[in-house]
Amino acid sequence: MEFLNKEKMTQAINLLKENKIIILPTDTIYGLSALVNNKNMVKINKLKNSELFKPLIILVADFNQANLFIDIDQEIKEILLDEEPTTVIFKKNKAKKFWAVRLVKRQDLKEIILSTGPIFSSSVNKSGADFLSLELDLVNFLGKEHCFYVGELRNKPSKIIDYINKFQKR
Repeated sequence: MEFLNKEKMTQAINLLKENKIIILPTDTIYGLSALVNNKNMVKINKLKNSELFKPLIILVADFNQANLFIDIDQEIKEILLDEEPTTVIFKKNKAKKFWAVRLVKRQDLKEIILSTGPIFSSSVNKSGADFLSLELDLVNFLGKEHCFYVGELRNKPSKIIDYINKFQKR
C-alpha cells in the first residue's frame, strides 16, 4: 500500500483548512473529503447528485475526536478498533441527531485528520453509481489539484453497524 508523502499531506491539509473538497485515499476506497460542517456536506452531496443533507461518514483519528459526535463505551471502542474498517452509527448522549463515525487506520490519513480535525468522507461517485478507483476517473471527477492518488484501491467500503436502527450492512 502506498502512502501520501509529507508534501502531499501538507497540500491536503491546506486545502481542507480552506474548506475545499478533495479526494483522499482511505482505509477502504477513495473518498470525497472535507472538514465537517453543513456547507461542506451540501457541497459533497451536490457533487454526488445526492439529497443535499444526506448524512456522510465522519473520519476521526482518535477517540477524543469520535467522542465529539458519539458516546464511546467499551463495545464501541472495540468495534472502531476492529481490523476491518467499520463505521458506527450512533449519537451523543440523548441527542436526536446521529452520526456515522469511523476511526482511520492509515497513518497518512490519521496525520491529516490530527491536523485538521474530523473530516467527511463519501465514496467518489455519482449517487447510485459504482465508486471510482482509477486515477483518470478520479481526476475527471474533481480535478487534478484536488486529487491525492496513491494507486488503485481495491478494497470494499467499510462495514456499517447502525446502533440507531439496530442493523449491520456492507
